[in-house]
Amino acid sequence: MNYTTGTITLTNGSKSVTGTGTGWTTALIVGGVIFPQAAGNPLPIASVDSQTKITAATAWVGASGTYPYALQRQDDATQMIANAEALATYIQRLDNASLSALAGLTPQADRLAYYNGSGTAALTVLSAFARSLLDDQNSSTALSTLGVTNFAKTLLDDADAATARATIGAQANLGYTPVDRSDPLMTQTVNVKGSETIPGYVLTRAVVLRQSDSSGALSAIWRAQERQGYYYSMFWDLNFGNDGRRLEFRSDGSLWVPGAINGASKNFVIDHPLDPSNRDLTFASTESPHYGVEAWGVARLKGGRVTVDIDAASNLTAGTWAALTQNTIVTALQNQEGFARLRPGPIEDGTFEIVAEDEACCDLVSWHVVADRNDPVIRSLSNADPETGLLEPESEKSAAP
Repeated sequence: MNYTTGTITLTNGSKSVTGTGTGWTTALIVGGVIFPQAAGNPLPIASVDSQTKITAATAWVGASGTYPYALQRQDDATQMIANAEALATYIQRLDNASLSALAGLTPQADRLAYYNGSGTAALTVLSAFARSLLDDQNSSTALSTLGVTNFAKTLLDDADAATARATIGAQANLGYTPVDRSDPLMTQTVNVKGSETIPGYVLTRAVVLRQSDSSGALSAIWRAQERQGYYYSMFWDLNFGNDGRRLEFRSDGSLWVPGAINGASKNFVIDHPLDPSNRDLTFASTESPHYGVEAWGVARLKGGRVTVDIDAASNLTAGTWAALTQNTIVTALQNQEGFARLRPGPIEDGTFEIVAEDEACCDLVSWHVVADRNDPVIRSLSNADPETGLLEPESEKSAAP
């Protein structure tokens, strides 16, 4: 029987035969003669190299071109052996567990066979909708079957964000002008409305700056709150890792800061007590290379002596001064009623004794003490020595961001 499927392309003087639409190895062709439908010579087959490639025993003497053909198969024992071997191979391929599993199924309407294990198969539901999706010829038709609108399909086809934004068109009225990344300035007021209530507090919705959504990531939260019956405030929370800090400004004018306030100077400015409507009064803070605290007061001598309790004189709980400070020294003693000379005794646990040179003196005297802070907060500041709690007044400048 002749094989005539497809066409062949020949080149004058070449033994190469190239097929288009041919399946020579599938057809079990191992030899024979090719008869091109053109002026030239028959081409005995030397070898079948692939589905579309044959090497002839003689060169083509006709004109180069693509032609119909007839391939007369080799009719001898070699061809019969090739046919028998191929048949044996196909029978062997059919004899396996996978095909047997499929053969053991009973076909049913609206069911699809599938493998559910190694060498086992089952039927699953194949609905009319699923069949309508499977027979779609392209993605656009499949999206229509799924109910996707033409607008959504156009958006899905957009190659980048800029094209997608153009497809979407003008944005709805947002209440503000969105920031253009090429000119990142907001040109209108941003209103954040709404509130939430927790026991004792009413809080507005927050403006959140977030590094990422992962747990412990850097974030900053800005919002206002009402502590019911007490005050209103605005605060900023800075959260980092499992820690955080809050800066709060209250309606009584107070500013609550958890760490150090650093600046070129620290002043207070108030209405002038003699002319509050027209004038201000400004006082500047004194500075020193210490995180210092001070206390002062008056005491009356009895028999030339008096013991000063710094906590009691300063309206502090007993033990506060000793827990808060270190290196307390008496900087001044002043007799308010006489001329008897005075000296301080040693300071222990927030108390010290004032002793007059005149043992009978009962004058009123003033006193003044200063000390370095020694509490855990001061030791945690970046410009304090964590071991001693003392201020480190000199440091290298921070690198520019």
